[in-house]
Amino acid sequence: MKSLVALSDRLVRAAAVALLLSLLVAVLLGVASRQLNAPLAWTDELAQYLLVWTGFVGWIIAARRRSHIRITIFADRLPRPAGRVLEVATQVAIIVFAAVLVRYSFGLIERNWDVESIALPVSSAALYVVMPLAGLALILQALAEIGDVVAGRKIETAEPGTQPL
Repeated sequence: MKSLVALSDRLVRAAAVALLLSLLVAVLLGVASRQLNAPLAWTDELAQYLLVWTGFVGWIIAARRRSHIRITIFADRLPRPAGRVLEVATQVAIIVFAAVLVRYSFGLIERNWDVESIALPVSSAALYVVMPLAGLALILQALAEIGDVVAGRKIETAEPGTQPL
């Protein structure tokens, strides 16, 4: 199981790197082509798609690393059992939100499947395909966190900026 988790972490990180590099190339091509008075119309739309996908992949990475912003002043003052209940409740709320995301993302994909992108030769649904994948990844991560809390395993939260890439 740990090897499967490690593999999925590596794949998500590789996807993030590929998306960021692609975004950089798309933006640089757009800027360079404008400077040469021969703008490439598709670079803006590709950059928008890549930015959305990068945001969702980043959300998955941040959830996996527990590096989202948390205000813990209240939770830190709770007794240990109450803190565990609060953590489970937080993860259940994340599961509900991710389930809503998955549920409605399929409608977005379906409604946009036959809509051609303005400047790219792809369906507009390509923008939304990442949503159910991200939602499922977040549900699995939240379930794993609930499992850790119930099993009594200490969940380490690293200080921002100290985590390895």
